[in-house]
Amino acid sequence: MTSAHQTKDANLANLLPVNLKVDGRNVLIAGGGKRALREISRFIEYGAKVEAIAPVFASEIEELKLSHSNRLTLTKREMGVRDFERIHSGHFFMVVTTGADAEENERILEAAAEAKILSASEDFNADCDIVFGQSVKRGHLKLAVSTDGISHALERALIGRLEGVLVNDIDNYVLFLNALADKLKKTAQDNAFSDEQKQGFMRELAESEDIYRAVSRGNFDEARRLTDQILSGTHQETAF
Repeated sequence: MTSAHQTKDANLANLLPVNLKVDGRNVLIAGGGKRALREISRFIEYGAKVEAIAPVFASEIEELKLSHSNRLTLTKREMGVRDFERIHSGHFFMVVTTGADAEENERILEAAAEAKILSASEDFNADCDIVFGQSVKRGHLKLAVSTDGISHALERALIGRLEGVLVNDIDNYVLFLNALADKLKKTAQDNAFSDEQKQGFMRELAESEDIYRAVSRGNFDEARRLTDQILSGTHQETAF
């Protein structure tokens, strides 16, 4: 386990960007301050069942509990033996440390590693599995920026710039994506096609150069037409 006093350079890493499914999964947030609020809000937004443990919680977290009582449990005390037992038992899908006590954070992350469950931390030099960057979400569309945890300030600045550049186009992307999601759902329920055919449609949609070129030009009508052709089995990809 990495020492809490180890220099930051020791944990610089080339991290893999991923999309992680947390809907309905148990997530433990250790801490009750502003940093905990950020993580609690993040996981609730994506459907996780969050339990936060801390002696005291920020007022914003208490307010969040009122509107998300079915997905947020607040336990007002220090982490105890029973909590570490639940980590070791695999009760949680992920644990996240946000407190100021580096040694306590290290104990929690070490327990997660021993239990082979995912861990994340607000501390730059923590030995954990996941480092969160900055992101913006519009329906199914998500834009994210990561500096491998080196500079949250730069991440915030860059995500702000991206939003500014795309402000006039992002609604078109979201509308196209939402329509595509609806069509995919209907196709999945359509008994006129076999499962193998449906999987073929999905692969073709994901890899279509024609759709890529249409969306790159901002021609969403063309992209929708191509999508309909693919999902009906009538599309022939343009050869170059």
